[in-house]
Amino acid sequence: MIKLLITESQLSKIVEDITADKVICDTCGWSWKKSEGGDDPYVCHKCGYNNSEDNEDYIGEKVMVYYNLHKHTFSIKNKEKVILHADSVTLTDVEFRVRQGGRENVLRDKSKNVHAFVIGTLADYSKFPSSDIPESTGGDLVTYNPYKYDSFVCKDDESPIYKAKEVHMVNPKKIFVVEK
Repeated sequence: MIKLLITESQLSKIVEDITADKVICDTCGWSWKKSEGGDDPYVCHKCGYNNSEDNEDYIGEKVMVYYNLHKHTFSIKNKEKVILHADSVTLTDVEFRVRQGGRENVLRDKSKNVHAFVIGTLADYSKFPSSDIPESTGGDLVTYNPYKYDSFVCKDDESPIYKAKEVHMVNPKKIFVVEK
């Protein structure tokens, strides 16, 4: 028999904990009373994770993905809500979108904000934190830097890219791997 010692924070990330009147977030460990949760009592107001017991599978849904600079992983949005965080994401029928107003704010204020997204159909993901991050399958590396570019670009020749058939995003590199 092997005994493992884990902290309370680690346990909260492993085991979902919903009681009759309290919810503890599976992702960040933050807790709140269900009565204080508003319209979505199971969605964490700290990290945005959906802790509901019937947390649906979003495979096949149209999503928007961005790199979360605070969590150092990818945030995945569906219908304007962060539904999960992932260390790897695969999308199909992809569009690379930069909101120019957000980029202009970055240039003016020298403070980053979420304004660049990879949008597509969610094909696969590895939830954050993941110890089983898949290797890159090759393809063109894509990057975005608001101080250098007004769109996503292929890293090797800095040519703009707006669409792709399939994209693999792999953490911790913060680089998107594209299959055109």
